[in-house]
Amino acid sequence: MLSRVALRMAAAPAVRLSRPAFSPALRRQPVAASAAVLPWIRTYASKKNKSDSKPESTQPTSSSKDSTPSQPDDAKTPEAKDDEPIPFDKLPDLTQGIPSTFGEEMASQTKKSKSTLKSEETEGEERERRDPFDSYVSTGEQNRQWWVRVFGYGSLGGMLLGLAYLGRGWETEEEKERHSDIPDGWTPMLWWQRMRARFGDSVSYYQEPSFEKLLPDPDPSFSRPYTLCLSLDDLLVHSEWTREHGWRVAKRPGVDYFLKYLTQYYELVLFTSQPFHAAEPLLRKMDPFVLVPWTLGREATKYEDGEIVKDLSYLNRDLSKVIIIDTKAKHVRKQPENAIVLEPWKGDPKDKELVALIPFLEYICAMEYPDVRKILKSFEGKHIPTEFARRESIARREFNAQLAQRKHSKPSGMAALGSMFGMKPSNMSMMASADGEQSASEAFAQGKMLQDIVRERGQKNYEALEQQIRENGEMWLKEQQAAMEKAQQEAMQNMTGSFSTWFTPKPEEKKP
Repeated sequence: MLSRVALRMAAAPAVRLSRPAFSPALRRQPVAASAAVLPWIRTYASKKNKSDSKPESTQPTSSSKDSTPSQPDDAKTPEAKDDEPIPFDKLPDLTQGIPSTFGEEMASQTKKSKSTLKSEETEGEERERRDPFDSYVSTGEQNRQWWVRVFGYGSLGGMLLGLAYLGRGWETEEEKERHSDIPDGWTPMLWWQRMRARFGDSVSYYQEPSFEKLLPDPDPSFSRPYTLCLSLDDLLVHSEWTREHGWRVAKRPGVDYFLKYLTQYYELVLFTSQPFHAAEPLLRKMDPFVLVPWTLGREATKYEDGEIVKDLSYLNRDLSKVIIIDTKAKHVRKQPENAIVLEPWKGDPKDKELVALIPFLEYICAMEYPDVRKILKSFEGKHIPTEFARRESIARREFNAQLAQRKHSKPSGMAALGSMFGMKPSNMSMMASADGEQSASEAFAQGKMLQDIVRERGQKNYEALEQQIRENGEMWLKEQQAAMEKAQQEAMQNMTGSFSTWFTPKPEEKKP
């Protein structure tokens, strides 16, 4: 027992003495151990947290000199890159100003917008793929859909009721006369026929002429034996548009002479496919003295198969005495036997086609043909001025041959008896001549034909009209202007009077 205590007491100084001697070594052991253990702990932690990532490479040092752990090479590379100098040729030239970054900013914005569009497209596709029954519908949208259905069904019901109402029985005698083939009745077939007839009448309002009689009844004081209808576009005038001048209208050569000469034979009517409000001012400027008294615009035409048609049966004139001159055969397809179709005038200043028609049209009036359609039929497919000149030359040769035979023949007994009593053959002529004109018999004796006599008379009438226009034209225009102003004032007074009657009570009639 004593021996053990003695041994402990002997060993105690040795331990105390050895503690300071061995303390530096003991203090350095944990550092070396930590240097060896620390990489292993980090590798274990990374394996535990990130199973799919690779562990960091560790190189533990066993020597006591390498007390710090080795660092990876990647940690040194950014610093090395930052320390590398930039070549001088790659530096921006600041002597010309700070370089703009606008291109890079716009490129970045474009990329952002494209990415935004892609995201919106994907969102839209996702919305489309959704079930429509799962989408939310607001109360306002539900109300709107309800009203849409109500109006749709109401419109359909009103349409059906309107069609049924069109099939009612005839109410006036005029309707019964117009649809005499459809009697009154309550059968479904008669109801359907009346509905179709009334619907056709309502549609025909926009396809038929505005009036059943486009011209008033002929005035005996101003009557002409024949009626001549003239188109406007590319016949009397030609209009064109250019960037430099805009719209320009050219008058055909000889239009004034054509109108003034033929107004003594024909009732002139302007029948155009242009609206009345566009054609009337142009005609009044071209014809200020109203040689063409009537103007019929698009309102007086028919509309068939997508084409405008001029139906002469609405003119309130005898079609055997009506001639129409146009530039489109489709416009006169209803009465082609009454039509003269010319080539459109495109603005040629040397054109003479219109004036060349005057002898032919004058000859029709001179011969007083009962039906102009027969004479027009004989010129079908031919150039009328050329063909008429050819026929006239043949007739003149025959006339001259007959005149030569009469000169060599002896006078008749009636002529000799008349000469004994001092009577001339001209006094016995059935063709009366105007004062101061050469008689027909004297003209025939001089080799003149009937059309020559008529032409001379027509030329004199034209010259007389020209003289009257020169002397009294300004006075006529002033009177016409005054009459128009008076008519406008009367129309305005009537309009204001009709409005005032709406607000003023009617005067009470005095009882007798």
